Amino acid sequence: MGKVWWTGKCGDRRLSWRCSICSPSEGVRKTQENARLRKVERVWWTEKCGDRRLSWRCSICSPSEGVRKTQENARLRKVEQKVDWKEDQKVNQEVGWRVLRRTDRRTGWKQCRRAAGIRVRAAAVVGMLLLCAVSFDYQSRAEELPANGYARQQWAAGDDERRISGVVVEAGKGTPVAGAVVLYVPAGQEGTEYALTDVQGRFELQVSGMPAAGDSVRVSMLGYATVTLALVPDGNSVTDWQNIQVELQPQALNIREVVVRAPKVNLFGDTVEYNVQSFVEQQDKSISDVLKRMPGVEVREGGDIYYNGESIGNLYVEGMDLLGGRYSLLTRNLSAQDVKKVEIIEKHQPVKALKGITSGEKPAINLVLQDHARGKWVGSAALSGGVTSDPQALWDGNLFLMRVGRKWNSVNNIKTNNTGEDLSGELSGLSIYDRSGGGGEDGFISVGTSEAPLDADRVRFNTSALANTSNTWKLRDDWKFNASASYVFDRLESSNSSETTYYFEDGERTIEESEEAMTRQHNVQARVEAEANRDEYFFRNVLRAEGEFQDALQTMTGQYPNTQTARLPYITVSDDLRYIHRKGGRSLTLMSQNDFTQYDQRLTVLRDGSGNGSADSVQRQRVGILDFNTDTYVSTDFRVSRGLTIGLRGGLDASVRRLDSRLEGVGGSGAFGNFRNDLTAAYIRPYVTPSLEYDSKSWEARLSVPVSWARYWGLDTDHFIYRASGSVKYMPGPRLSLTVSGSASNSALDIHYFYSGYILRNYRYLTAGSLNTAQDESYSVTGRINFKDPVNMFYIDGTVNRSWNILQTSSTQDFLGDYIVTGTEYAPSRGESWYASLSSSIGIYGINGKVGVTLSYMDFSTTSILQDGVRTPYLSQTISLRPTFNGRLTRWMSLSYELGYSHYILSLPGTGTSESKDNFSHTLSLNLSPHRSLDLKLSAEHYYTMLTADQAKNTVLLDASVAWRLKGEVELSLTARNLLNQRTYAYSIFNALQQFSCEYRIRPLNILAGVYFSF
Repeated sequence: MGKVWWTGKCGDRRLSWRCSICSPSEGVRKTQENARLRKVERVWWTEKCGDRRLSWRCSICSPSEGVRKTQENARLRKVEQKVDWKEDQKVNQEVGWRVLRRTDRRTGWKQCRRAAGIRVRAAAVVGMLLLCAVSFDYQSRAEELPANGYARQQWAAGDDERRISGVVVEAGKGTPVAGAVVLYVPAGQEGTEYALTDVQGRFELQVSGMPAAGDSVRVSMLGYATVTLALVPDGNSVTDWQNIQVELQPQALNIREVVVRAPKVNLFGDTVEYNVQSFVEQQDKSISDVLKRMPGVEVREGGDIYYNGESIGNLYVEGMDLLGGRYSLLTRNLSAQDVKKVEIIEKHQPVKALKGITSGEKPAINLVLQDHARGKWVGSAALSGGVTSDPQALWDGNLFLMRVGRKWNSVNNIKTNNTGEDLSGELSGLSIYDRSGGGGEDGFISVGTSEAPLDADRVRFNTSALANTSNTWKLRDDWKFNASASYVFDRLESSNSSETTYYFEDGERTIEESEEAMTRQHNVQARVEAEANRDEYFFRNVLRAEGEFQDALQTMTGQYPNTQTARLPYITVSDDLRYIHRKGGRSLTLMSQNDFTQYDQRLTVLRDGSGNGSADSVQRQRVGILDFNTDTYVSTDFRVSRGLTIGLRGGLDASVRRLDSRLEGVGGSGAFGNFRNDLTAAYIRPYVTPSLEYDSKSWEARLSVPVSWARYWGLDTDHFIYRASGSVKYMPGPRLSLTVSGSASNSALDIHYFYSGYILRNYRYLTAGSLNTAQDESYSVTGRINFKDPVNMFYIDGTVNRSWNILQTSSTQDFLGDYIVTGTEYAPSRGESWYASLSSSIGIYGINGKVGVTLSYMDFSTTSILQDGVRTPYLSQTISLRPTFNGRLTRWMSLSYELGYSHYILSLPGTGTSESKDNFSHTLSLNLSPHRSLDLKLSAEHYYTMLTADQAKNTVLLDASVAWRLKGEVELSLTARNLLNQRTYAYSIFNALQQFSCEYRIRPLNILAGVYFSF
């Protein structure tokens, strides 16, 4: 029977009723216009779907209610869950459906026989008797009424002369015509008295007066020619109007074309539904292309999705998390034609056992597939080949397969290219509920390629391949099991020349150099997950392993010529366990996160390229790290009253880190100290976190005060640690919200810096460890205004933040010979910052597009840097503006435009030095579809970069493509990128006490011919 829905009206709100067995994970549905039903507390309706008993519930009146059990022939029976229900025999006066309620007993299904129920049944019996009596009287009187448009007229024996009757048949066949309208038209008036023919074609009409000259009967029916008969003798009339026979001639009916369009955006409760096919354009391939066009939705460069300024917590397909938070792999490959709707669920609570106790913090996205994409394999395949202007052969291949079914779901992808596309980003964990991500970030050595702030396919000279499979099995009792594995290979090259200016209290220093680099990376990931998400409990365990081997080769020329080689392997294993048990309005949570990581990094620097093996010309750094972390806690949340929840968490956080490093060949550089680290650092931190949460129609409040005590080994010290945070949110209406939040904390010590010797990061930077035990303090206040009108596609989000940092340590940067030595030392300092942003977007129905703008301002000042032993305070300010537009100007032409403007200021108050610069970027894309099978795309990018006060550079990049769609979802394409064959791109930025200007090599003219197929 499929997923069955019944809709109705609840007061002044539209309600949706859904089958809680066929589609328990479906989002909130919109309703039909003609349905009628009134709300009576929580109303339930039961029906049979195939061989199963189903329950239907109101998704607005009781959205957080669990799945209801059903009844059959006044007897209750168990369905799956081991709970007991009694039948409340209160008869609803407006609807009459019985309401089920749960009892504390576990002895089976029973029927409530309280005295109140008996009284209600007696009242119901009396009411039914009265209803029968009224119905009998009404039926008796109805037999005396004529079957015409004026039912209030009474039948009288003397009215035969005013009764018109007869039969309507089809001309030539004599078959009766049912449903024809017989209208009595008095002379000079509009007819108001009518009758309809029955299945035998007969009609009977009682008129108010005797027919006179000029009166007539008009008979009409859709698909037949209208016939008009005069009732007074005139040669072409009838004289016996009580036995008329009318013959209707069939007539073809020309109906004007009517286009019915579904609304683009629907709002239902806390769920916003986007009709994908209302936003899709002819040239769109993946669902990510369509998301970028939806008002309120932002898809950032790394694949992260934001809704009205908030990052997405989870992305589901048909209510299921198929990839464990790595949703970029899905959005970049799933065809837009396979998606019916995009549902955004605000304040989504992914754990059923916590619904009604604690609310969710982040919105979630649910992709509803088209009917043809469910329960079978869907996907796409693409293959392209071409050449560059160098020349060099090009290829780009992609195969994507997905199956979403009732018991088994599978997502598979194979990709390879040397056209610049970055494949590793598709495997990054983007969900806040998933810890997937590279484990190499905690290493020390930093050698590799560099990239300009352009799209990856502009600057990456790569050879890449990716293979991924993820399979989910749905088991009984809401259990599921997921297993996934992936492999990524990436060989990357880069080339640039740069100029770095360092600012000091007594002047500045400039260093010029050029770089050629190559990296080669092999990454393997495996993930196994078991999850049960039920109303009574939640269980989730994720076991994850990742291994990566990467080597790098980098050659520098300029003031410090050298060649660097590096090996950067690591292995990490993690396990996350979460169990939640619910009993009534209380929940008990057990959470345990554990991970282990091993690094074995090696770096060799050959200065001047001499290769003579002298101690001063070769530096070798080896770093070995063993790192184990664990965080285990137990928490409870219980609702003390309506909207008020109190929580308490207590746990133990611990870490052990083993560091073994050795540096050779740095003697005589001016850096005197220890070049060997061999130590073990650890800490243990018990903590407790009381929390308070209040939710009402107009107010939300959160308060959390984690406090802990930490004992550190390696420095032999202990500290008290706190972090208090709270927020108050006021919602005067469903569209507007005002939020004020704040935090105050002192920081824990970071054992990653518990070492005293030097570690060489690359040819230029040495890092010194820290044995400081002082704690820093930080305070912040944030105000936010948020307005959303999803139906009219209008969104506004504004934020203002003020923060203060009271630091007991200062960052150091010392220039010693060929090296810059960075570290920290005990020297109190301060830092302050302002941040403000305002973003808005509005959808425009007429052009199927949107207009948006983002404005931001950041002001950061600090005294926390000691450069060559001299405190150097600085002030950094940034103003950014980014307006955007996309839309369809005509049926066959669409356009998108984005402007990026940034104004930077760097000031050194101690010296009076102040530098500023402006950068512009323009991106214009024009899509032409003169034929439904033909797409033409022209795009242009212009970049203006101010390198110095009197030097700037303009870069223009042009692209063009043409695509022709054949039958069977096949598309042929020809693409040319960088038509002007530009070879370099330059940009300049301020970073703390330095200005960095760089000119990068970018990809030359690329020409690709390809074929794309979706199925």
